[in-house]
Amino acid sequence: MSTRVIKVDHTDPQAATDAARQGAEAIQKGQLVAFATETVYGIAALASNPATMERLRDLKDRPERPFSVHIPWPEDVRRYIADVPVTAGKVIHKAWPGPITLVLETGGQLADPELQEAGLHDLLVSEGRIGLRCPDAPITRMMLAAVDGVVVAPSANLTGNPSPRNGEEVLADLDGKIDMLIDSGQTKYGGDSTILACSDDTWDVLRAGVCETADLGRIMSTMYLFVCTGNTCRSPLAEGLAIKALCDKFGCEPKELIGKGFCVESAGAFAYPGGRASPQSIEAARKLGSDISHHASQKLTSELINCADLVFCCTRQHLSEACYLAPLARSRIRLLDQDGDIPDPIGADLSVYMSVAEQIDRAFKAYLKQDLEEPAKDAEKE
Repeated sequence: MSTRVIKVDHTDPQAATDAARQGAEAIQKGQLVAFATETVYGIAALASNPATMERLRDLKDRPERPFSVHIPWPEDVRRYIADVPVTAGKVIHKAWPGPITLVLETGGQLADPELQEAGLHDLLVSEGRIGLRCPDAPITRMMLAAVDGVVVAPSANLTGNPSPRNGEEVLADLDGKIDMLIDSGQTKYGGDSTILACSDDTWDVLRAGVCETADLGRIMSTMYLFVCTGNTCRSPLAEGLAIKALCDKFGCEPKELIGKGFCVESAGAFAYPGGRASPQSIEAARKLGSDISHHASQKLTSELINCADLVFCCTRQHLSEACYLAPLARSRIRLLDQDGDIPDPIGADLSVYMSVAEQIDRAFKAYLKQDLEEPAKDAEKE
């Protein structure tokens, strides 16, 4: 019998909702349902259904090793883990939903008593650890949220074959072997999720994936992101001057800053990738002790914003653009200078650039004094 295929048009919200509902109903009935994440396609199964799990194990040739649990909301992690490690908390806060699977210690039991009493710990956990994934795919998250139970999902391919990136590749391996395919087209990244094992103070990449080491460095560090229009004048100045201010504070070189737990980047709301900082910006930064001669511009994205602990915007317009791109990060987006916009110096002479650079420098140092130095003094008094 052929696999039932539901093709989804992303421009039709009702079709997406209907597909998610049908997928959830099929999972609830014990069927195997292939679905898209932002990385590759997976096969969803209801963990509490023994017959379904036996089918999935036979299909994936995995008789014992558990499959990762897929959850619709980042906060659902607390159904499984009572004490979320600090490093995992950073991933959840900055990168979920997203292409990272977390492997976490359960401490011998699942946090939700109902799950523990249902005997799911032994089914979901291996060597004391569970794999958790919160995919960044709206249809899939709607589907997961509609299932009453725990959903596990490996990749939708036969063992040894590449992970599928579209519906055609799923059917090439699994037509007739699974019950349903929700075909929502090509996946965003077309590569596997990064698998990350986390404890309170360490993290280890168990499988390299679409989230690269540089991305993980952003996530695990305190990241400041500076935003202007083209990422060639104001925000490169802000990035360079912030790096200098932090290096002065910690007594380190720029390349050592990430080891101190900090990362600084900049981006432009309308930037073209790879552009150099303007000559006047390079000279203004040099006069204030910072080297931005190797800067390469990048476009502002929701991923960059979500990775940042704080997003400093040069103007209210930039703030609006950042909030539009990443509405859930709104609380972390602010004006760089709380007294007003930082003017665009493009086309002006060096004296104007110097004035802008000095305004940026004052604004960021005021933030450092208020948010880093003063709390430390208060802690010393206590």
